[in-house]
Amino acid sequence: MCAMTSVTLRDGRRMTYAAAGRGDGFPVLYLHGAIGSPRWRTPVLDELIERLGMRYVVVNRPGFNGSDAAPGRTVAGFAADVEDVADALGFDRFSVVGVSAGAPYALACAWALARRVRAAAAASPVIPASGAGATCGLRYTVPRMAYAAPRIGPLAASAQLRLLGLRGTTAPRAMVEDFDVVRRPWGFDLREVEMPVSLWHGARDRIVPLTHALRLAEALPACEANVEPGAGHFFYAQRLDAIVGPLAAA
Repeated sequence: MCAMTSVTLRDGRRMTYAAAGRGDGFPVLYLHGAIGSPRWRTPVLDELIERLGMRYVVVNRPGFNGSDAAPGRTVAGFAADVEDVADALGFDRFSVVGVSAGAPYALACAWALARRVRAAAAASPVIPASGAGATCGLRYTVPRMAYAAPRIGPLAASAQLRLLGLRGTTAPRAMVEDFDVVRRPWGFDLREVEMPVSLWHGARDRIVPLTHALRLAEALPACEANVEPGAGHFFYAQRLDAIVGPLAAA
């Protein structure tokens, strides 16, 4: 696993990141889910990075892995943080991919940084609670309950997390906040995301139902929806080539 490095943002906060691959490779910025990015490096990813000659950068949102907190933050506001990180690393153009609770932030970058983002992908995306692409009965409140309700006790919380496939995950405050942020208004309209977006979702997702993700896809003006028939919520690592490959080739 690569050590985390930090940059100073325009408002003085510190944001951490980790990078792998060639320094002159085309940058693909990975925006993690609400469980953070503790085990993002895998042999499969390393092989893909080497084969495509890309620069793969994991950006840690406020409160995760040493990044300073940002009280009152919004999904749209994170695009400015990503731009600051890109500037610090010397990236003029780059692609973004967001997974699960990180997907809204990738869409925010596609909306706010359209002149710099070459390609965008969203995998297992959570959906907005209101506005275009929204739907009732947000199922992704379930994992939040496991982390935000201490009265159920650690054993009960662990049992819930195992059912969701989150074995070995801790319960940081940043995770609870992250679910709260994506449940609030995102700060932009999905219908204003003009650049093409590649969306990937598992047909057997138990956290975000496929129908919800397809509703989000319908709200995006230029979205290609790819459905993985036998996949659940955590399939990104098994489809890296298909999802990340086009981003690196952009």
